[in-house]
Amino acid sequence: MNLQRRHVRLFAAVLTAALIAGVVAGCGQRGPETGGRILLIGIDSADWDIIGPLVEEEKLPNLTALVESGVSCDLHSLEPKQKSPTIWATIATGKLPDKHGITDFMDPLTKKILTSNVRTARTFWDIIGERGMTVTVIGWLVSWPAEVVNGYMVTDYFRYSPKPDRPLPKHLTYPDDLRDEVELLRVVSEDITEEDLDRFIDLDAAMTADEAQRLPIEQMFVEMRGMSELEQLANSLRDILAGDRTFLSVARHLMRNRPTDVSIVYLRGVDSASHKFWAAAHPGEVGFAVSRTESRVFGSTVARYYEYADEMLGVLIDEFGDGTVIVCSDHGFEGPKPGQTPGGINDHGPIGILVMSGDAFKNGVRIPERSVRDVTPTILALCGLPVGDDMDGSVIEDAFEPDFLRSHPLRRVPTYERTE
Repeated sequence: MNLQRRHVRLFAAVLTAALIAGVVAGCGQRGPETGGRILLIGIDSADWDIIGPLVEEEKLPNLTALVESGVSCDLHSLEPKQKSPTIWATIATGKLPDKHGITDFMDPLTKKILTSNVRTARTFWDIIGERGMTVTVIGWLVSWPAEVVNGYMVTDYFRYSPKPDRPLPKHLTYPDDLRDEVELLRVVSEDITEEDLDRFIDLDAAMTADEAQRLPIEQMFVEMRGMSELEQLANSLRDILAGDRTFLSVARHLMRNRPTDVSIVYLRGVDSASHKFWAAAHPGEVGFAVSRTESRVFGSTVARYYEYADEMLGVLIDEFGDGTVIVCSDHGFEGPKPGQTPGGINDHGPIGILVMSGDAFKNGVRIPERSVRDVTPTILALCGLPVGDDMDGSVIEDAFEPDFLRSHPLRRVPTYERTE
């Protein structure tokens, strides 16, 4: 797909109301000029080191087009390493964990899953929604239960299919009756066919039992175990695909039937596939035995999933239409090192990706590294809104065209948090 540069439709509106109730002081009486339509796609774990060779091989045409038409940079994650919900909460609020309250998947004391009502800082979609921009939020980590937004929300819990002993909870969507509309769009593992898997794995390359029996005894046992795990690994891939396809399907439906000014879509598959199949692609680097069967069958699965993520990116951009496109990740991926326990944050790398393409941004420019803390302040600036003094991030000024900053001077406000 050869994408043209995506354009932002900027429109001016003079607002006479105060910036937000209770924080007028220092803001003046002139309201912000709001930005045009925005599509933000979060690709968990996307890493430039993996993307680079695929770009050179022309296998990521949609991301390549965005990089060539916009601004890109390394996006430094939180350190010491944090879990994904914590980082995505920082991306959404511009604040560090001590301010937004999402510190893990689960509360370390109560062992209960952390939910959106634990978050103690407002998100950028809440802030811009209050200022009149309509928003759609799909699949964001720790978004259940769905919060009231100026538009629509489909939470991260929506992707799970109900079971007799585990019915799905209430408030999977906002408004609640949106659930009936999108219910049939959920993709489950059983929907993923053998043909669907064929683009990601090479099942015919698996070692046969006869081949394994001719190996030295120790290696033979490794191979036999690898062959016994093939179905389990394939089913894991089915589940990964089902999650991303669910949110892709929901996003397309809502963009087509309930378009909003801002669409936010989170895709987890790259991260899940990287955790599951990294060892198959790097058998000599992970510090534990990897069977030849696993390496042959799943050795290219991670790279192929990046290609699929790029395909989903193109579908979302085409469905969304004209506007600014932002793609970011919460961290990179480097796989487990010898001596490390594989899985979880041990596999993560410190550097993710950020790409921003639209009329407000420079064209085809690589800028110095920035932080996950800077995404929300930059989106607020794009929308003509001040940045909160209590945010830990700052606007990525060198990403913007000088003309945009001259017509939309950066401003600040003490806080967007509600005090009541």
